[in-house]
Amino acid sequence: MDMSNSKRIDLIKDTVYCFVCPESEVLSVESVPMHAGSQAVELIRNKIRLKPKAGITARADETAEISLVTKQATFVERSALSRLFSQAANVPFSLSGQPLHEGRSLLCIEDVDYRTDYGKLDIAALQDNELQALAYIHYANMGCRCDLPWLPKVDEDYIAKCMNEWWRPSWERAKENPVFAETFGTEVISTIEDIAGRIVEDMAPVIHDESTYTMIHNDLNPGNVLVKGKDEVYFIDWEEARYGSLFMDIPMRCGSQQQAEDYRRYLESLGFSIADQHFTERFSVASRYLGLRFMCWNLGVWQQNEQAKSGLIKYMDMVAHPLFS
Repeated sequence: MDMSNSKRIDLIKDTVYCFVCPESEVLSVESVPMHAGSQAVELIRNKIRLKPKAGITARADETAEISLVTKQATFVERSALSRLFSQAANVPFSLSGQPLHEGRSLLCIEDVDYRTDYGKLDIAALQDNELQALAYIHYANMGCRCDLPWLPKVDEDYIAKCMNEWWRPSWERAKENPVFAETFGTEVISTIEDIAGRIVEDMAPVIHDESTYTMIHNDLNPGNVLVKGKDEVYFIDWEEARYGSLFMDIPMRCGSQQQAEDYRRYLESLGFSIADQHFTERFSVASRYLGLRFMCWNLGVWQQNEQAKSGLIKYMDMVAHPLFS
C-alpha cells in the first residue's frame, strides 16, 4: 500500500471512530473513483465493511456497510463544512487530517445519498425542507465576518471574473454554431447579451448589501443538493463558498415566487426580515447573474444532452425573465 492510500485508510478509520461508531472495527475498504468535481478534483467513494466490537449485543458474524467519500479539499471547503456541522446545519459530517493546512488536503466526508432511492421521494416536501435548511444556514452565519476571515468575499472583481473567464468564452463558442440562434432565437440571444454587458454594474446593490451578508454556498446547482433518507436535504461541495449576500444563493433554489416567499418566511421565523421591495429587486438582479454564470457548462453540451438543453433554457429564462421582474 502506497503512502497516499495508507493516509486515506487511516483517515477513514478515524472518521468511522468519530462519527459512525467508536466501537466498530473496519474490516475492509473498497474504493471506486467517482466523476471529478467541478474543479476536476478526484473523488473516491469508499465502501466500508464494519464489525462491531465483541460484546453482549454483537454476534460473531455481524457486519455493517457504510460509504464515505474522500477528496483533496480546499481550506475553505474544509473550514465551511466543519463550522456548519458544528451549527447542526444540513451538511455531511467530515474529517480532515490537516485541518489548518491552507492548501488542499485529504478530507473524508459522509456519503449522504448512498442509500437514497430518488424514485420514491415526496418532492414538494423536500423542496420545503430545503428552503428551511438554507434559511437556517444563512441566518446562523449572518454578519459573522469576524468569525470567517478565511472565507473570500464577493466583490465586483469576482463577478467580472465569472463573466469574462467563464461565461463569455462559453457563450462565444456557442454562437459560432448557427444552430444555436436557430434554436433559441436572435431576440433572446440579443437580450441576454445586453444584460450580460451591464451585469457587473447591475449587481452592485447585491454585492454591497451588507444587511444580508452571510456565508453563501455560491454553487447551488442540483448536483450539490442531495437527499439523505427520505426527507432530509443536504448541501455538499462547499469549495466555492464565499462571504456575501444571501441573494447570491436563493434564486438557484427558488423556481417560483411561492418558493421565494417561503424562503423569506422561514428566514423571518428565525428572526431576520427583508422588506418586500428590497427582496424582490435584489432577487431579480441576482437571478440574472446566476443564470449567466451557471449556463456555461450547458452551452457546451446542449446539443448532445437533452437534460443540458433543458437546463440551458431554464438559465436563459432566469436571465431574460427572472422572478419578480
